[in-house]
Amino acid sequence: MPPGAPNWLSVIVAAALLLLSMPQLRAAADEPYRVLLPTRDGPHPAVLLVPGCSGFNAVNGVNLYDERAEALRMLGYLVVFVDYLGRQHVTECRYVPRAEVGREILDAASWTRDRADVDPARVSVIGWSYGGGGVLTALAAMPAGTLLFQKAVMYYPDCRSAKPWPDAGTTVLLLMGAADEVARPAACDPVVRAVPAGSLRAILYPNAFHSFDVRSLPERAQYPFGIIGYNPEAAKASWETVLEFLN
Repeated sequence: MPPGAPNWLSVIVAAALLLLSMPQLRAAADEPYRVLLPTRDGPHPAVLLVPGCSGFNAVNGVNLYDERAEALRMLGYLVVFVDYLGRQHVTECRYVPRAEVGREILDAASWTRDRADVDPARVSVIGWSYGGGGVLTALAAMPAGTLLFQKAVMYYPDCRSAKPWPDAGTTVLLLMGAADEVARPAACDPVVRAVPAGSLRAILYPNAFHSFDVRSLPERAQYPFGIIGYNPEAAKASWETVLEFLN
């Protein structure tokens, strides 16, 4: 073969491999949600992640949602990212009504339950801040007689305008910071008092601000909308509680 001539065998092999991979690439592009799959065989329990107002973005170079998703995947959960901002082609939650976030969650839960590799009796959701408020909306809007997810976790949810839900069989965990002035825990009181007894557990962490589980934040940071900050004790205790709750 003359110097510089192409190695046609290598070209043919590379082209064949590319053609073989194209269906998988198309399937990934066609998926309506980003999904992380466990390494073990299914059917898997599944967890939907619903982000706060800024979406699935890193804070100071650290992405809390990716960290939580990978931890859950390693424990055998299939993880679905409910990107209500991306699906609406916006970058902030102010452009997405809370009712729409609730619908996105219910749609994602239904889609997840229909997957052959998911155990439909073990679908859960975790929402943060505005996403947590969306979970509350989804609970209240869940169709009667249809249990789309069995467990729901909300980190410092925005409870404004939240409505109680009937006893649909979903158990709920509320994780709030006592010092939170962004999503005040008191706003959740009407829901906590009105939901069926035994279906909800609320935990209030002392000296914890909004976003208390975001380890890339300083312990106290003043923003125009209020104070947020990392609380390592609350972050550790709350995540341990979440894993125990989901199990």
